[in-house]
Amino acid sequence: RPVKDNMGGSYLTMFSQSGLIFGIINIIGNFGTVFVDQAYWQGAIAARPTATYKGYLLGGLCWFAIPFTLATSLGLAGRALDLPITLDESNQGLTPAAVAVHLMGRGGAFLLVFQLFMAVTASGSAEQMAVASLISYDVYKEYFNKAANGLQMIKCTRIVVLVYSLLSGIFAIILLNFKLSLGWVYLAMGIIIGSAVFPIAMALVWRKC
Repeated sequence: RPVKDNMGGSYLTMFSQSGLIFGIINIIGNFGTVFVDQAYWQGAIAARPTATYKGYLLGGLCWFAIPFTLATSLGLAGRALDLPITLDESNQGLTPAAVAVHLMGRGGAFLLVFQLFMAVTASGSAEQMAVASLISYDVYKEYFNKAANGLQMIKCTRIVVLVYSLLSGIFAIILLNFKLSLGWVYLAMGIIIGSAVFPIAMALVWRKC
């Protein structure tokens, strides 16, 4: 059936009202996500300057494979195959899984789950270490124990990683119980983090900031 707010109701058009809104939120939100994320700053500081920009540029180019394969290709495949996917299931990000199972059976399901597992563990561990680093050095050592030694810092870091992991899981369960879809969370994240884009951009390009 025709897509609402798309030119001619087409699935392939670039003139889409919802797509435009998503694109604006995505660009601003991802800018804020990268520059606000402590994990990126830690990686940039730890690496050699000559290797940092090359790594980030290469990583950004490689990242384009994610939306093109999981969103564009599998999304259009789900529509072309006319799979019985409801709107709620689509909003929960289950379209790629349905297409993978339909085309490749259990092997497709395994490949998709394996890919998601690798992505979640990689990004999740980076976020855990980033939060632990901030709490340990900028809060614990700065305000609670200025004379903290290496062993105490490691202990604090491990505690923060455990607490942050538990809180993340509880928060995910709360969102699930409120029936908030993955798309809603993604758009809300862009709106919330978007407020940090302008100050960080000015800090990078404005001498007086």
